[in-house]
Amino acid sequence: MLPRTAILVLAHRPATLAYLLRLLDDRAMANRFHVFIHVDAKSDFLLASLPLPPHATLISPRVPVFWGGWSMMRATLALIEAARGHQRMILISGDALPVRTFAEIDRLMSEMDTEYIELLEVQDDPSLAGTDPQRAIERYGWVQPWRRYNHVFWDHPLLNPMQSAPAAARYGVPRDRMDWIRGDAEHLVREILAEIPSRAPIFEQFFYGSQWWALTGATIEALLPSLHDPEIQRYFRHMQVPDEHMIQTILGNAPQLMAGRKLQGTPMFADHIRRAGGDDTLDLPGFRIAGASALFARKFDPEAAPDIAAAITDGRYWQALTVL
Repeated sequence: MLPRTAILVLAHRPATLAYLLRLLDDRAMANRFHVFIHVDAKSDFLLASLPLPPHATLISPRVPVFWGGWSMMRATLALIEAARGHQRMILISGDALPVRTFAEIDRLMSEMDTEYIELLEVQDDPSLAGTDPQRAIERYGWVQPWRRYNHVFWDHPLLNPMQSAPAAARYGVPRDRMDWIRGDAEHLVREILAEIPSRAPIFEQFFYGSQWWALTGATIEALLPSLHDPEIQRYFRHMQVPDEHMIQTILGNAPQLMAGRKLQGTPMFADHIRRAGGDDTLDLPGFRIAGASALFARKFDPEAAPDIAAAITDGRYWQALTVL
């Protein structure tokens, strides 16, 4: 008999993932959760060295995942397909850690009248087509309205805004020179993308939400025909950060797929205030705070938070998390 809940993990730093797997490597967990892991194909980490629990599965083939690109949805869809048949699926990052006990998470996931996903309506503004993203930020306070009417291609190291340093290392080019090369490549591709016809108006409303969710198996099954629909995939394929829009827009326009189940919001905590200040990781106090409003929290970095890493290694994580 399958465990009730599947935890789907999108990982790109297996060394960080190892700490999550240590917490999951509990005999009691095997009856509650099945873990499915996709490791970014760009990672050169020796996967055989991962401390993989018996109830965890590495899925293949692996996709080279680029932040904000369609590849993120390809990896997510691969995880969903691997986990079909479970009553609940939770999508988390490989740099996330639980901030509630697994027993409590299991209890909450057993309540099948609730869907954990963030659905925020995005302003509709066709005049943003062909403009700079900054115009949407100035007009609405966020970039999301721009995404609906413009195309990007970020699934390549020369074109992804987060890949400057990796691209320089990959091609053996000094960082400053690589920035010039990337700029030229982006200019050429921008001209090509401008020739792509406008997206068909297949959705009345555009939605945004956190990439991380915990959905019932019933909702996942209801979503799958749309997620695999070629026309819908074309709609999102060249969108900026489709993982924050595709599932959200489908559900937002077809709430009947959730069969009246209530919305609870994302199960993942991220400290946007710290991130805005240039600190992209959570420390132990941050993880403690997260437990008041979420089930998991990211971003964990063992080098930036050695106290958390030590607590996990020594088997003291849950005690450390509850100390006032």
